[in-house]
Amino acid sequence: MGDLSLLSLLPSVVVFGVAIAVFVLLVVWLRRRMARIRSRAAQAPAVSGAPRRQSVEELERRAGIQLVQMDDAISEAQDELGFAVAEFGEAETKAFAEALETARRRSSEAFALKQRLDDAMPDTEQQRRDWSNRIVLLADSAVAAIAAQSSAFERRRRAETAAPAALDAAERAVAVQRERLPLARTAVTEAAAHFAATAVQPVAEGIDRAEHLLDQALQRLQEARTSLAADPLAPVSRQVAAAESDVRRAERLLDAGEGLDETLAVAQTRLDETVADSRRRLDEAARIRETATDPGHVAAITAAMTTLSSAIVPDGTLPDPVRTTDVIATATTALDAALAVARSASQRIEAARDALAGAQRIAESHIATAAASIDGSRGRVGVDARTRLAEARRQLDISRDEADPVAALDAARRAATAATDADALAVYDATLR
Repeated sequence: MGDLSLLSLLPSVVVFGVAIAVFVLLVVWLRRRMARIRSRAAQAPAVSGAPRRQSVEELERRAGIQLVQMDDAISEAQDELGFAVAEFGEAETKAFAEALETARRRSSEAFALKQRLDDAMPDTEQQRRDWSNRIVLLADSAVAAIAAQSSAFERRRRAETAAPAALDAAERAVAVQRERLPLARTAVTEAAAHFAATAVQPVAEGIDRAEHLLDQALQRLQEARTSLAADPLAPVSRQVAAAESDVRRAERLLDAGEGLDETLAVAQTRLDETVADSRRRLDEAARIRETATDPGHVAAITAAMTTLSSAIVPDGTLPDPVRTTDVIATATTALDAALAVARSASQRIEAARDALAGAQRIAESHIATAAASIDGSRGRVGVDARTRLAEARRQLDISRDEADPVAALDAARRAATAATDADALAVYDATLR
C-alpha cells in the first residue's frame, strides 16, 4: 500500500517540479531582458539630445588614461627639448622649456589627485567626480601646451631644411628689386615735373627706405650663408625669413614709386570731381543764404563759402591733388556745418547723399597713404599709428554699411581724419627710430 501511495503522488510531484522549472526559467529570462533594456537605455542619447552624464567609474577610467598619455607626452617632450636646445640654443627654446615646466606642475597636481582617489580614505561620489574631472583638465592642458611647442619646432625644422633653397631664392629676389631702384627713381623724377614736392617727396623717401631694406636683407642673407658655410646644420631660417620680409616691404615701396605718376593722375581726377562738386555746393549755399533770416547764420555761411572758394581756385603752383582735396574737404565740412541750421531735414539728407561718395573716396585715399607709410617702416612704427589706421578702416566700413546718408557721411569723414592721423604718426615714428 505504501508503494501505491507514492506512485499515486508521482504525477503531482512531476507537475510541481515542471512548474518550478518554468518559473525559474521565466525569472531568468525576465532579468536578462530587463538588463538588455537598461543597457540600451544607458547607451541611448537623452530625448533632449544632451550627452549622457558619465558615471564616476567612467570618469576615473578616463582620468587614468589621460594621466598615462600626459606622462608619456612629458617624457617625450623632455627628449625633444634636449634635441631642440642642441639645434637652436637655449634662448630659442625658452618657451618650450617653460611649457614643459608648466606641464610638470600640472602633472604633479594631477597625480596627487589620483593618489587621493586611490588611498584608503573614503571619498564622496562628488569628490571622486570633481577630482577626476580636474585630472582630465590638467592632463589635457599639459598635453596641449607641449604639443603646441612640439609643432612649432617641427615647423622650424622643416624651415631649416628648406633654408638653403630659400636663401638662394631670397638673394635672387633682392637682385630683382635692386634692378627696380633706378626705374622707381626715374618715375619719381618725372612726377616731380608735374606735381608739387609735397606730393612727391614721401614716395621719394620711400624709395630710399626700400634701398635700405634691400641692403639690410642682403646683410642678413650673407650672415646666414656664412653660418651655413661654417656649419651646414646651423639654424638660419629666421634670418632668411626676416630678409624675405625686408624684400616684400621694399617691393611695396618700389611699387608706389613706379606707380606714382598714375596714382597722382587718379588723385587729380578725383580732385577735379571734388572741385565740380564744391562749385555745386557753393551755388546751393548761395541760395540758402538768400533765404536765411538770422544774421549770424548768414555771416557763418558767407565765411565758409569764402574759404571753400579760395580752396578750389588754383594758386599757380604745381598741384598736390591729395593735399588740395584734403583742404577742400575740410572747407566743405565747415560749409556743411554752417548750412546745417539753415537747411530743412530733407535738404540735409540730400546734401549728405551728394557728398557721401566723395567723402568715402577721400577716406580710401588717406587709408591707402597711411597703410603705405606703415608698411614702409613696419619695424619702426608704433602702436598708435596702427590703431588709428584700424579705426579709419572701421569707420569707413560703418560709412559703407550705414543707411542714413548723414550718419554715413560723418563716419566717412571720421575715417579720413583717423587715417590722416595714422599717416602723421607713422611718419613721426619713422623719423625717431
